[in-house]
Amino acid sequence: MLSIALIPSVALLLVGIALAGYLITDAVKARDYANKIRASENPGISFIVAAEQERQLTMSVLAGQGSARPTLLATRPKTDAAAGQISALLQGSFADDSTVPASVKQNIATFASLYGKIHELRQQVDAGQLPLLQAFTFYNQIIDQFTQGVAGLAQAARGAENAFARLSAIPIFNAAEEMQRSDALSTAGLAAGGLRGDELRAYVGEVGAYHAQLEQSVPQMIPEVRASYDKLVASPDWKTVNQVEAAFLAGGANQLPVPQEQWRTAAHQVATTMMTLFVTQSANATNAAISDADRTLVNSIIAGVVAMLIAIAVVLVALRLSRRFIARLARLREDTLDAAEVRLPELVEQVRAGQPVDLEAGGHFLDHGTDEIGQVAEAFNKAQSAAIAAAVEEAKTREGTKAVFLNIAHRSQVIVHRQLKVLDQAERKQEDPDQLDTLFQLDHLSTRARRNAENLIILGGGQPGRQWRQPVGLAELVRGAAAETEDFARVKTATLPSIAVRGPVVGDLVHLLAELIDNATSFSPPESRVELRGNVVGKGVVIEVEDQGLGLEREQTEELNEMLADPPDFGIMALSDEPRLGLFVVARLASRHGISVHLRESAYGGTRAIVLVRTDLLAPISEVTPDPEPGEPADTPIPDQPAVADVTRIGRRSRHRAMPPGPVAVPPAPVAVPPVPVAAVPQPEQQPPARPPRPPQPAWPAREPTPENGRPQQPRRPEAPGRPPLPQRRRQQNLVPQLRADRPEPEREETREDSPEIVRDRLAAFQQGTRRARATDAGSGYFDTRYGDRE
Repeated sequence: MLSIALIPSVALLLVGIALAGYLITDAVKARDYANKIRASENPGISFIVAAEQERQLTMSVLAGQGSARPTLLATRPKTDAAAGQISALLQGSFADDSTVPASVKQNIATFASLYGKIHELRQQVDAGQLPLLQAFTFYNQIIDQFTQGVAGLAQAARGAENAFARLSAIPIFNAAEEMQRSDALSTAGLAAGGLRGDELRAYVGEVGAYHAQLEQSVPQMIPEVRASYDKLVASPDWKTVNQVEAAFLAGGANQLPVPQEQWRTAAHQVATTMMTLFVTQSANATNAAISDADRTLVNSIIAGVVAMLIAIAVVLVALRLSRRFIARLARLREDTLDAAEVRLPELVEQVRAGQPVDLEAGGHFLDHGTDEIGQVAEAFNKAQSAAIAAAVEEAKTREGTKAVFLNIAHRSQVIVHRQLKVLDQAERKQEDPDQLDTLFQLDHLSTRARRNAENLIILGGGQPGRQWRQPVGLAELVRGAAAETEDFARVKTATLPSIAVRGPVVGDLVHLLAELIDNATSFSPPESRVELRGNVVGKGVVIEVEDQGLGLEREQTEELNEMLADPPDFGIMALSDEPRLGLFVVARLASRHGISVHLRESAYGGTRAIVLVRTDLLAPISEVTPDPEPGEPADTPIPDQPAVADVTRIGRRSRHRAMPPGPVAVPPAPVAVPPVPVAAVPQPEQQPPARPPRPPQPAWPAREPTPENGRPQQPRRPEAPGRPPLPQRRRQQNLVPQLRADRPEPEREETREDSPEIVRDRLAAFQQGTRRARATDAGSGYFDTRYGDRE
């Protein structure tokens, strides 16, 4: 409690000191800034006047007025002296000051660079080798650095009011400079016999500019400057200058409306008065800034002293009050630590272990009376009770959700497995290509439904049903994953390394790749292709899935890569704005086996998914168990699990569907026809309007005679050349010889021939059943593509 009382009091004291120090420092800086500007005004004005006079004499000499050369030579040392004085002042007061704007420092550097070239320009003037307007422009650039520097200093002034007062003086300065520029042009034009071309246009612009600047600055003039301005515009000198300007603008420069001496005297008087207006307006802003800084300094000192006194008083009162609560708070601290570190963790462990917890007794830990401290203790008790109750409810909810997920998934999985078996039997018996194509479409939809069911199992924390005992070749594995997608025909697989994946990883890796391939086909144009590549790297095997879609934003890609590297809790993932449950399943599967999945931009603008399978998950291709030859017993798979050939079964259907459509050439008699390789079927570049005839499909062999066991042997359908045939089931093939001998001879089953009408009715009933199942699934929403099938 002592610290609680002292910290705010000391903080208040420090804040008061810091505030007073800041105000004092700011006032001192503002006063110094204003003094620097005041100190630079007179040297700056002296240099500008000298530079303007040298500019006018230089232009007169270049225009052919030789009598002005002695005066020009006498003026140059004065300009150099004024330039040296102002340069030293600027370098010492503004160049190294952190409060001076960077633009002002740049103006100082530019001024020094330009003035360093003035000696070379003077030599060209003396030799008569410099154009008139080039000399005019050079002197203008030097004076422009002062004009811009004055504007920069005004913008950096402390306080908006002071900055406005300084900015109001700039138009007067610009008007005085532009009037001197027009006077220099008119003097040179008189010596040259008139202004022509660019010189006349420059003169017109300068005269119009300085009149406009004066009119603009009138509303911001202080009363003293406004009175001087009104006196100026009413003077004879102003009228004389305007008469000469009108004559030059009218093109009558051969003869002045007034004597030349009168004009030069009037022009000098007008220029001096306009510069005086600027100095008076600027000095008023400087004096106001210094006065404001002085007032701020005094007020800051007073405020600092008052703040420190208040802070000291608060510290004393807080120390006195805090002593009353130190003892009770110390006891409350001990009891709270005991509850938080000992008793509450014990209750949480009981909740996680599923043991019953009495919330009334277990959540009341502290008892410190009924005053404020007691109320704090009671509030802590309520918070503990709420936390325990929430933990209990969360545990129940998570277990219930998990059970529902797994129950629905296992039910769906059983139905889909049975459906796949029925479809596989129908595919083996069917010879009509159109009917086979329909069956294969149903098979693909069933495969996707099986993957959805497996997604639910994974999300529920279970293990999918598909598992392999023996290693499977990488090429077969990738082909099986591609065949599980709807647009498998768009998937192009490059040559994959000759290596195998260990059996326990095969099912999850097939599922993982199928989800990535399905994303690639879903989020890319229908006419584009999805490329699969694989390479052996130092840490294992890399499998790349690359599409040609629109790709992902960089922030979205980084977010997904973080999720793939460290899968979050499923509850957090489900509550996000964009769940992407398919990629969440990929992350879960990859985390289970230590597989790395990374997304990056594709060279085509789409997305490339890079899957790294570690070396310890791979096996040599020699460990892959080949499919048995006809007549040989097949390796017994894990109970209720698919064999290795399950990967290639889908690949065989995808190869069949990739053949071009056409009429079926049915042989007249059941004579075995050699199989036609898929690679031998020509693929035309462009389909003609008429449908080409379909090449003959492999026909089923003739029925073999009934063996001794009474059951006809299942005919084997020919496979593609170079591929082993599918395994055939043999009765008693997995029994030991002793059991085979003891088994009684089975009765001969009567072979039944189904009529075409019975087959038609059976297929119609099957089709109606699948339609009803799709309608039921669509209404239930369990297999909505938003929840895991597509991203």
